Amino acid sequence: MRTLKLTVEYDGTDFCGYQAQGKGERTVQSVLSEALAILSPREELALYGAGRTDTGVHALGQVVSFHTESGLPIDRWAIALNSLLPPDVSVARAEEADEGFHARFSARQRHYRYLVWTRRTRSAVWGRYSLHYRRPLEIEPMREAAKLLIGTHDFASYARGGGNPGMTTVRDLRRLSVRRMSNGLLISATATGFLRTMVRNLAGALITVGAGEMPPDALTEILNLRDRSRNPIPPAAPHGLCLLRVDY
Repeated sequence: MRTLKLTVEYDGTDFCGYQAQGKGERTVQSVLSEALAILSPREELALYGAGRTDTGVHALGQVVSFHTESGLPIDRWAIALNSLLPPDVSVARAEEADEGFHARFSARQRHYRYLVWTRRTRSAVWGRYSLHYRRPLEIEPMREAAKLLIGTHDFASYARGGGNPGMTTVRDLRRLSVRRMSNGLLISATATGFLRTMVRNLAGALITVGAGEMPPDALTEILNLRDRSRNPIPPAAPHGLCLLRVDY
């Protein structure tokens, strides 16, 4: 028995997220499972993803692990899978991992980025991967607000209600930064783990501050409420978000 680790890229536009839901939706996990069933038809492979990205969210560095008895050489896995996968998902790299490796539970931290396109005119190329925000955004208040949120906090106010967040809604947010680009802003977030829609909620909050609709310290007040239903700021649209990398 071997443990394989795949680094997977996908355009999330036409996917109902990463996680298979058992209802016939097109998900990244279900598409990967279909390709693996062709490649190794005698096995029922259980796939584990590092991050359960939502509908419309993209990835450049999603990590998927599974156990297999296939004798296919490791340098053939990515090529073979890509010949079976649709154009909007690909395996960038396949590696053998230690027997105890798990894509989700072995992860030390995850890196996301959110792209905001601030040019007045929309982009034909980046439109699928960025939020087009036509109003001016002031970056310094956004940076000030971001610094206030970094650290170990209860992020219940910045997470989607329902679901199973685990034992706690406390998370260690190690980085939240805002960088200006030629036609927009790049919001980067790193944490040991994120709650569902947490990055999108943080991005939406920072954009609200940048638009001058709230002062930076208002985001701390929302944080301290520990209640998403009392957070008036909607999450940023999913298509601006990308899972960039997972560290192990």
